[in-house]
Amino acid sequence: MIGLLTTLGGISWDLEVRGILVVAVGTVVLVGSVWLIIATNSGARLSTLVTLAGLMGFMTILGISWWLYGTGWKGADPSWQTIDINVGDLSSSALMEARDLPDPEDLLSAYEMVVQSGDEIANLEFNKLPTESDYPELSLEDLAAIQADKQLRNETITHSELAAVSPSLAKSYGLDNLNGWRLLSTAESGDAQAQAIADVLAQTDLGFVSTADFKVLDSYTYGGKPELNDNPNRWDRISLWVTNSARITHPTRYAVVQLQRVVDQPSIPGVAPPRPVIDQDEPIVSTIMVRDLGTKRLRPALVTIGSFIIFLALCYWLHVRDKELMAKRQEFASTTE
Repeated sequence: MIGLLTTLGGISWDLEVRGILVVAVGTVVLVGSVWLIIATNSGARLSTLVTLAGLMGFMTILGISWWLYGTGWKGADPSWQTIDINVGDLSSSALMEARDLPDPEDLLSAYEMVVQSGDEIANLEFNKLPTESDYPELSLEDLAAIQADKQLRNETITHSELAAVSPSLAKSYGLDNLNGWRLLSTAESGDAQAQAIADVLAQTDLGFVSTADFKVLDSYTYGGKPELNDNPNRWDRISLWVTNSARITHPTRYAVVQLQRVVDQPSIPGVAPPRPVIDQDEPIVSTIMVRDLGTKRLRPALVTIGSFIIFLALCYWLHVRDKELMAKRQEFASTTE
């Protein structure tokens, strides 16, 4: 008895075994109860056909909902797949489109764009230093240290960070169309950056041990479906939705995430870690990726189509059975007259 309780206790904590038992019991109770009720009136063979037809009809409806909303038994989600990691020279990249991406040294720095533009939002975020009124309790020495740290942060902002705060400023400098490449803000490039960081750390020959060894610079994208322009009207939204929905194939989309090694700075116990400073002598590492659309709706689609085909076959089988039964009844009636 104790051994049985121990076994049952182990099963209750084993998610895989418990899941199998739940599905098995649910199938036996729900489907089996329907089959039993029909079998008491129509017999085992007809009950099996009717129950299976009803089950396949239910699976068709359920599969349609899975297919539409991307839930249920779904496949792999869309993801970024790295196809090349370029060190220092994008002109030699295996991807021809990546060779058209301008060198970061040929662009104005994000801080220079902020200072030259006079953009109120950008200057408030990246070109303002704290004053004595902000920290009245601090000494002048401590305030100067905070101001120096804030100035270092302002001067080392990336274009992607700038685009997250002031997209209009980034577009005014043409960062939304760099030979077909479009700058991604930090908010837009989250999954691409995460994949790039993981792949860079996996390449031991690059010499990066942790994320503290480098700083992510900018992210760019190329291709993909058309997007809405600035201030779209209703017709723009409708036309874009219609054209994108009518596309049979999805245009290939690429992304480039750039990062660079930082200067090694010792950490002092009990003190906040120093702000990362890019080592200008180190090359820029560009992770080139392609968008994998995944198979999120493939399984629901197969479930829906397969269940519908089986449902039609069972309905046809029941129809043929009814026709044969009606023919035999007519034959019997004619012989008895």
